[in-house]
Amino acid sequence: MGLPAFMDGAVLRVQDTDVPGRAVTRGLGWEPADASTEHWYPQGVTTSADAADGATDRDLLVVSWYARHRPRRTGSRLTFVDLAAGRYRHVLLVRAVRTPWGVRARPVPIHAGGIAWYGPYLYVAATRAGILLFRVADLLRSDQAERGHRVASRLGYEAVLPEYARLSAWSRDEGSRLRYSFLSLAYGGDGEPPALVAGEYGGVGRTQRLWRFALDPATHLPVREPTGRAVPTELHAAQSARMQGAAVLDGRWFVTTSQGRGNAGDLLVGAPGGFRRHKGVLPTGCEDITAWPQRRELWSVTEWPQMRWVYAVDPDAWGGPETDAGLDTPGLDTPGLDTPLA
Repeated sequence: MGLPAFMDGAVLRVQDTDVPGRAVTRGLGWEPADASTEHWYPQGVTTSADAADGATDRDLLVVSWYARHRPRRTGSRLTFVDLAAGRYRHVLLVRAVRTPWGVRARPVPIHAGGIAWYGPYLYVAATRAGILLFRVADLLRSDQAERGHRVASRLGYEAVLPEYARLSAWSRDEGSRLRYSFLSLAYGGDGEPPALVAGEYGGVGRTQRLWRFALDPATHLPVREPTGRAVPTELHAAQSARMQGAAVLDGRWFVTTSQGRGNAGDLLVGAPGGFRRHKGVLPTGCEDITAWPQRRELWSVTEWPQMRWVYAVDPDAWGGPETDAGLDTPGLDTPGLDTPLA
């Protein structure tokens, strides 16, 4: 089932709406059921800016949601939003599980705090487990997925996207193991290929780090060492509390931080070790953030019921200090990813 055909069948609508926050340039609201549900909470956001050729014929936003109640039963999902048409469709994420009755499809119970679309792959953050990979071309109508039809029908989904691979987090020192809370693509400018940015949400007493991996533009996968592992090219410790997302455009970092339900979020601009904080310019419940270079936009999403939007930000309207990144050079004990892919 191709993504263009799948989107042709979209009937749910997003509506242009006023979103509170001085940084917001455009806001979109969900259908009432999605705007108010206490079960599904939006977390991650990405775009079709770097999708594989032929994967889609339109500008798409993709938003990830996690199930706040009964996650093992209902899992996580993605929503594909056609910006021009103002329509969207949900897709259930599933994985193959071996059971006494054969291989069955089961929901994927992850927080899905961030996503990044590069080439044929959707990278989805899986916290301590690392990153899950999904191939957009593997999108199936639920009745095409014989073993997934029952679970998709039970949960009310017409399409499923099966897990393709897992990039497992590792470290020699358990204390330095990274939590993949959010993801995005980093754009350095001057024709540089995108990199993969990841980071940790952490309150007081927890680690709050940002890091990035080099990506191979030929395979669209992390660049690996001879051991088969991917090691971060940058690792920045002791960053801001309650980071929800980070994006890099033309080498400048943009980080969202939340301040609790009902309180406006902050936007940090600059580089690790030299951010400028713009207080209260984002809506409450701000989550992940992603850059869309071709449109010269940043996009983010909020999570709280009845205060749940997708919105754009002008990256050129918010300045930050230009400083060195304060790079911590990875060594042999630096955590990274096992990438058992060809």
